[in-house]
Amino acid sequence: MNEETGLELINRAIFTLTARNLTLAEESIFRGTWQGKTYAQMATQCQYSLNYLMRDIGPKFWKLLSEAFGEEVAKTNLRVVLERRYLGTEQLTSTSQVKETKAEIQQCQDWNPAPEVSVVYGRTEELSKLKQWTSTDGCRLIMVGGMSGTGKTALLRKLVEDIEDEYDHIIWRNLSYSQTPKELINDLLESLYYPVDRYKRDHLSQLIDYLRSLRCLLILDSAESILAKGQLAGRYRRGYNDYGELWRRIGEESHKSCVLISTRENFREVEQKTTENGPIRSLMLSGLKETEERELFAGVGLHDEENLPALNHRYQGNPAALKIVAKLIQEVFNGNVAEFIERKIFVFGDIKELVASSFHRLSALEKEVSYCLAIWGDSVSFDTLEKTIPFSLSPKKLLEVLVSLRRRSLLETSTENGLSRFALQPMVCEYITKQLVENICGTKAIEEAQRRQWSPTEDESIELTLSTTPGAVNLSQWLQNKFAVDWEPLSLLYDTKPDCLALMLRRTFHLRSQQLTKRFKQIRLDTSNQERELVLLVAIRFVNTSGKAFVQTKQKFLIRVQLQPAGEETILPANIQLSLLNQSKKTLLSVKSVPTDNFIQLPPFCGVFQERFSIQIEFDGAKLVEDFVI
Repeated sequence: MNEETGLELINRAIFTLTARNLTLAEESIFRGTWQGKTYAQMATQCQYSLNYLMRDIGPKFWKLLSEAFGEEVAKTNLRVVLERRYLGTEQLTSTSQVKETKAEIQQCQDWNPAPEVSVVYGRTEELSKLKQWTSTDGCRLIMVGGMSGTGKTALLRKLVEDIEDEYDHIIWRNLSYSQTPKELINDLLESLYYPVDRYKRDHLSQLIDYLRSLRCLLILDSAESILAKGQLAGRYRRGYNDYGELWRRIGEESHKSCVLISTRENFREVEQKTTENGPIRSLMLSGLKETEERELFAGVGLHDEENLPALNHRYQGNPAALKIVAKLIQEVFNGNVAEFIERKIFVFGDIKELVASSFHRLSALEKEVSYCLAIWGDSVSFDTLEKTIPFSLSPKKLLEVLVSLRRRSLLETSTENGLSRFALQPMVCEYITKQLVENICGTKAIEEAQRRQWSPTEDESIELTLSTTPGAVNLSQWLQNKFAVDWEPLSLLYDTKPDCLALMLRRTFHLRSQQLTKRFKQIRLDTSNQERELVLLVAIRFVNTSGKAFVQTKQKFLIRVQLQPAGEETILPANIQLSLLNQSKKTLLSVKSVPTDNFIQLPPFCGVFQERFSIQIEFDGAKLVEDFVI
């Protein structure tokens, strides 16, 4: 039975009851329902508004059909009713007729949201594995994960094209539209033309029943959209927890259909139930292999056997990133891969957005740990990472954060000397490093405040009771963006040491708060042996302890002072001393370097408006004093 036959049956029934044929609006609803479309989709393809079709004509049309056929007819069971009428009986008694009719009813596809994919580079092994799981092994639930740009959607589209003849019905849904579990289940039942029992509350059981009766392939794309942002991976948005029950029942209960989930963030329920030979499995997409990457670049006319491996490593074989890079190299650098690599510009434009979409989903703790991983640049051990974090975090909580980053496909793990080591993927590390540099240097506002800013308690800070000194650096003017010429922004400090970025980040990591105003000054110490160049870094911020507006005479300010080597030096000389002095040059705080220090800093201290202090640097008989006023 086809669409025109169904239209003829309805016209005949309506004419018998009312002596008129279908109106154009009623015909639009019938054809849209037959083709598995929603009211919104119908409205885009006809002259009538969504509200008119769904709120006015629709209810009247279904009521009229119910009267004409003598039974309840709705959008969800229209085809079933028409099939029975077409066969000329109210009840099908032949088992063969039932199976034949059901098969004919379901010989259709509902995967309009699936994107068109012209070429899929590589992924031969992954495609073969998915075919084995769906066609031979009878898997009921498959999760396909990976970070943005790895080609999850393209791979599933290619899979569906190859195996569509094996299924009675195929439905593709994009969960970025944020359907609740109930909305999704009802939508699927509607697309499957299943007559939903409105008096039966457990619609999920009805869906499982249908997946048993016919072989269906359901693809749920962009499934990370139903998970909460700003929390550890796998936590559902409010009102979406029932998806966990949906995954459990689809995976554990017996049926002959298959549900494929595409996600950038793994679902804990699916991950925990995944087994090598069971009905629930997971496939994590990593980067393209080197041979597959050559195929991609050859597709856009790039051929450079010597330099292409470097690109593949830098972008971890991410297909989307490599396509963007290939296009840029072709258009801007005339196909010269080596010239592009020399520019050392790896994260830009659309590539930046690929990583940003995952980074902005991270919890505050995940961002902090990601910053700590970024400042090392290379892989780091668990113990070193634990010591780097600037606030107290238990080993158990740190492990949870690392697992969460791994579930998001942002973290790489390795083993060295029997110990596990952790690192961000190169493209991810590059992006987070830029974010951290911008945060420290204050070149732009950060969208979210850090979960834990560094801030001393009252009893940890030292109160200054100092008086006026002529020629002192006025720190309160810094808060008004007024600086002396010799006090420069930190962005210049990073620019002067491009090959020591990771070390520079480790030195200044604690200064990443946007509330801190930071400047540095190049200084020279004329010692008995040689002239030493050093960098004095000072940061200040307003401390609102009262919760009231700024009051000059009472308000406190937090101050940080650090000393670093300048130029190409990476280690401070041993026994260089950094001290905090009051007006009478009495030492209040002091620290001294050891042979392995690449910087030293004073403990944090506080002062009030117009108070004075001095910073003294001593080494090998030389002494330098800088005076300040708050």
